[in-house]
Amino acid sequence: MALTLTDESLLKARLHALGLDGAGAADTEARSTGPERVRGVVAHLFALQGQDWRSSRWAVGVRAPGTTSADVVAALNAGAVVRSWPMRGTVHLVPAEDIGWMQQLTNPRVVAGAAKRRAFLGMSDAVLERATEVSLAALAGTSLTRTELSQAWTDAGIDWQPSWRYHLIWWLCQNGFTTFGPVSERAAAQADPEPRLVLAEEWIPRPRSLAGDDALAEFAARYVRGRGAVSRKDLASWAMLPAASAARGLALAVEQGAIVEARREGVTGVAGALWAAPDALAAADSAASGVDQDRWQLLPAFDEHLLGFSDRSPQFDAAHLGQLIPGKNGMFLATVVRGGRAVGTWRRDPKTRAIVCSPFAGEQLDLNALAGAVPPLAAFYGDPEPELALATP
Repeated sequence: MALTLTDESLLKARLHALGLDGAGAADTEARSTGPERVRGVVAHLFALQGQDWRSSRWAVGVRAPGTTSADVVAALNAGAVVRSWPMRGTVHLVPAEDIGWMQQLTNPRVVAGAAKRRAFLGMSDAVLERATEVSLAALAGTSLTRTELSQAWTDAGIDWQPSWRYHLIWWLCQNGFTTFGPVSERAAAQADPEPRLVLAEEWIPRPRSLAGDDALAEFAARYVRGRGAVSRKDLASWAMLPAASAARGLALAVEQGAIVEARREGVTGVAGALWAAPDALAAADSAASGVDQDRWQLLPAFDEHLLGFSDRSPQFDAAHLGQLIPGKNGMFLATVVRGGRAVGTWRRDPKTRAIVCSPFAGEQLDLNALAGAVPPLAAFYGDPEPELALATP
C-alpha cells in the first residue's frame, strides 16, 4: 500500500532529497575531495539552476559543508560538471556525461519556438547557419568567452546585432554543439569569471547514450531522487515534458524499483498521487518528530528548494510570491529558510557587504538564530564574515 504523506512528512521527504535536512542526502558517499563532493551533489540533484553563476555555486556549497567556491570551479575545470541548457531554455549545472541525452529528450518542445524568436529578433536562418559554422571552427581545440566568440563572428564578416548573441549561444548549447565548461585562471582581472564555451564533443569524452523509454525512466528516477515526494505535474513542469511522457517515465521508474508510489493526505484522485525515492520516504516516515524548526539557512537565489516544483506549498506560502519575485519577471530572490520553509529573503548590501534580511509578511526573523548560517556562507566564498541586518521598512 502506498504511504500517505501529511504536508509535514512531504516537507521532510523533500528536504532530505534536496540535501537540506542536515543528513547529507546528496553526499552520502563521503567523497574525499571537494571537487568530487561537488560532482556528487550535482549528480544527485540531476540538474540545478545555474543562470546566476555565483548563486549556483552556493547552491552546491550549502549541500556539501566544507566545500568552497574553488571546489565548484575545479569540478568544472575537470570536466565533471558543465553549465548549459538541459531543459526549459534555462541554464543549469549538470553532470557532464548527462547533458547530451537530457537535451535529446527535452529539446522538441524547447527548440520549437526558436524560429519564431529569431523572426522577432530579425535574424535570418542564413545568419544562424553562418554563425554556427564560424563558432564551431573558432572553438576547435580551445575555449572562448561569450565576448571572444562574438568577436569571431565579427571577424568573419557576420553582420550581427547585440540582441542576437544570447540566442545564438543558447542555440549552440541547446543543440549540443557547445557547452560552458572551464573557468579560466587567466581571467584574474575579472572578479568572478564565468565558465568558458567549449565544443561539447571535445570537452565531454564519454557522454552517456540514452533514448526512448530508457531516457524517460532515467530522467524520472533522477528527478524524483533529488526532489523527494513529487507529483506528475511537478516532473512535467520541471522538465517541460508532455504529461503523457512524464507519466510513462514515472511508471517505468517504478517498474525498475528506482522509485515508489505514495499519496498526499487529503488529496484524492490523480492530484494526490506522489512518487519518491525509498530513502526520502524513510526520512519522511522516520520516528524523529517533525522538521527541525531551529534549523535556519541562507539559500541562494533560484535554489531548487523552490524552483524544482510546480507545487511548492510545503516549502513556501504562495501569498508571499510578490516578495519572492518582486518584479514578476521570474527573478527569484535568495531566501531565508527556517525549518525547511522560506520565511524571507536576503541580499548583500553593495556598500557594506552586510547580509540584509527581509521577512515575508507575518513572519519573524531571529537574527541571533540565523547568525549560525553566516560563517559557512562566508567561508565558502573566502569572504570576511559579514554582519546580519534587518531591512528597514
